[in-house]
Amino acid sequence: MSTTASTQASAAAVDVSVVVIGRNEGARLQRCLVSVAAADWGALQHELIYVDSGSTDGSVQVAQGLGATVLVLDDAAPNAAKGRNLGWRQARGPMVLFLDGDTELHPGFVRQAHAAIDAPRRCAVWGHRRESAPQQSVYTRVLDLDWVYPVGETLYFGGDVLVRRAALAEVDGFDPTLAAGEEPELCARLRARGWQIAHIDAPMTTHDLAVRTLRAYARRAYRSGVAYAEVAQRMRRLGDPLWQHEARRDLQHGLLFLAAPWLLAAALLLSPAAALVMAAAALALLARTAHRSAWKAPGQRALQWQYAVHVHLQKVPALFGQLAWWRAQRRSRQIGLIEYKDTAPAGQGGATRPLRAACKGALTAALVPLAIGWQRLVRDRWARLWSAARLRAATGQPLHPSNVVLGPVDVQGTGRITFGRGALVYPGVLLETQGDGCIEIGDDVVLSRGVHIVAFERITLGAGTLVGEYASLRDANHRRSTHSVRHSGHAHAPITVGRNVWIGRGVTVLKGVTLGDSCVVGANAVVTQAVPAQAVVAGAPARPIPARPPVETAGAPTAAPALLPLLS
Repeated sequence: MSTTASTQASAAAVDVSVVVIGRNEGARLQRCLVSVAAADWGALQHELIYVDSGSTDGSVQVAQGLGATVLVLDDAAPNAAKGRNLGWRQARGPMVLFLDGDTELHPGFVRQAHAAIDAPRRCAVWGHRRESAPQQSVYTRVLDLDWVYPVGETLYFGGDVLVRRAALAEVDGFDPTLAAGEEPELCARLRARGWQIAHIDAPMTTHDLAVRTLRAYARRAYRSGVAYAEVAQRMRRLGDPLWQHEARRDLQHGLLFLAAPWLLAAALLLSPAAALVMAAAALALLARTAHRSAWKAPGQRALQWQYAVHVHLQKVPALFGQLAWWRAQRRSRQIGLIEYKDTAPAGQGGATRPLRAACKGALTAALVPLAIGWQRLVRDRWARLWSAARLRAATGQPLHPSNVVLGPVDVQGTGRITFGRGALVYPGVLLETQGDGCIEIGDDVVLSRGVHIVAFERITLGAGTLVGEYASLRDANHRRSTHSVRHSGHAHAPITVGRNVWIGRGVTVLKGVTLGDSCVVGANAVVTQAVPAQAVVAGAPARPIPARPPVETAGAPTAAPALLPLLS
């Protein structure tokens, strides 16, 4: 530890010693030190001490130039507790005003706090800390409300506070082994000695949180998780309940919120109703939190809801902070200084892009189960219902609930189309009827993607028929004409497809064709003549080919194994 004095202390008695700690605070430090000099001190004499924790931005020179006594913390693992201890032990005043280097002192606080601390067994007085630029980001807007506390006797104070030096000496100051949470831990020991802490209704400091990115927000919450775990464990050994409930609550809630996407996905798989109940419960929880914290932002409903989201969202990185501390404990290691501030100017977050990308990747991975559940059980299910409703409206015919319509079906013409039961209709199917033409689709028929069926007279598909992708069944052709094919009219004859027929991909079935029961039509065949039952045909035009006896498979069409590639 080395000491550098920029100015010589006055020989006059000192009433208040101002101890400012900082590390690479830049312009924030200059504003802090200037605010101390500009405060209304009245008849109070003060000294200014700045403790630097290894800054590389010229903070030491800035403090020296503004008349502060500069102390440099020469420690491989600096933290706030070590810095504050170094400062108050070098202080000469009976009162010590602690400030963080990223704060600005309100001009009237010192005199109000000095008067309020003059009470029996009152060791510390603090006031209202608020953000200097709460509109800087959505993170600072909600974190600004974290500083809002009720007035009166409190259990602990924060980093900005007026404290009796004698009380600090009585408990040997801050615990230097704590990476964070040193203030409430000190307060617990002070209260154990009978000291009292007061929060007065007076502005104290403005604070520049410098949290503009998700990385900084998560890092700050991570730091609080470390503090909760460390302080709770320390107090547990001393028999003090400080932060034990909070640490346990944050640990449980963090695990719950981290698992929320998986739980919602599981609920979607089980029942959409269960997912709705979970969503309603989450909304009710947010509403409850927003209502309870309304006093922090009266009349600002949007901000209240944002704060409610923050209260619960921060518990996830806080969970990882607690786990990191427990891991360090098992390995007999200490967690050093945890910095979280955005050092780049607003709008320049280039240094954070790799971590931001990693966070996005982790979030994407966590949301995969939710996306799968949403697609399969919400989006797809509602899409099927909507497609079935559109098909029923277009045909004007009842559609049995056992039919499954996977996507939009294009219905044109007069809409004289009937379905049996258990049909499976893929997206992209076109069904067209002209004049008195009709299409009759039997039970358990499968119409694959891109199937076109055009009926001028009648097309019948028997039960169990499977029609492959982009197959075309048309019962009408244009008549030949030497003048105009377009205006020559159509010649039509019904198409009849028997039961359990397998029509391969890209097959064309022309007018007047009858396909017998259990026949198979190979891929891309053009069928111009009747096909007997059990026959296997392929080619353009389709001709019979030798086939092995059909394979009997329960619940599936029969076909010769040798023809399976042909039918794909």
